[in-house]
Amino acid sequence: MKHVEGIGQALWSNTGRTHTPVNRELVPVYRVGEAFRRGHCTWPQGAQFIFGAGGHELTIFRSAIHEDVLSAVRQGEAEFALIVDLPLIVLSYRFGRSIPWDDVPFSWHLQPVSWRVVPSVDPSTEARTLLWITLVGAEDGIIHAQRGLTLSPSFTRSLQNAIRTQALMPFDPEGCTSAISRIFLNHPGTINRLALAEARTLGNE
Repeated sequence: MKHVEGIGQALWSNTGRTHTPVNRELVPVYRVGEAFRRGHCTWPQGAQFIFGAGGHELTIFRSAIHEDVLSAVRQGEAEFALIVDLPLIVLSYRFGRSIPWDDVPFSWHLQPVSWRVVPSVDPSTEARTLLWITLVGAEDGIIHAQRGLTLSPSFTRSLQNAIRTQALMPFDPEGCTSAISRIFLNHPGTINRLALAEARTLGNE
């Protein structure tokens, strides 16, 4: 994330193994070749991470979508890192060599009310969650690529626990702003912020 201009702006980031069953079966209702949102043709470059009834979704908005970027999202090695400094959560990600490390902040309380689902507690130590990735053209609003990846059990537990704890906390705007400063201003650059991660995983690990 390149800069911070208030909480709302900060929550928009500029920038074949065997598995146990995942705990999400739903898929996005939108498809490759369709508009990400009907009537909305342009988006600021960056990313958004959401969690709701449909599960976890990471959407990346880019203006220049070349074949190497498409290939990275569709089949490149994917890696994720999780930074938790409550009341803020930060998801870091990379896809192959064409989408280097970047990150996006998340606050359950700043999602639309209809998306505010509290993650359930799964007693299984092998539970995996599914993360859906969507690549959207910032200049055409069209979905260019999609992919679903499972997250490792340990990463799943860390992510679910962080979101659940964040959701059950009273919303604290000042605390959120302080966390943004601690993470993004004190550690400029995504690579530097990776040192703060409490969990990392490869997709489908």
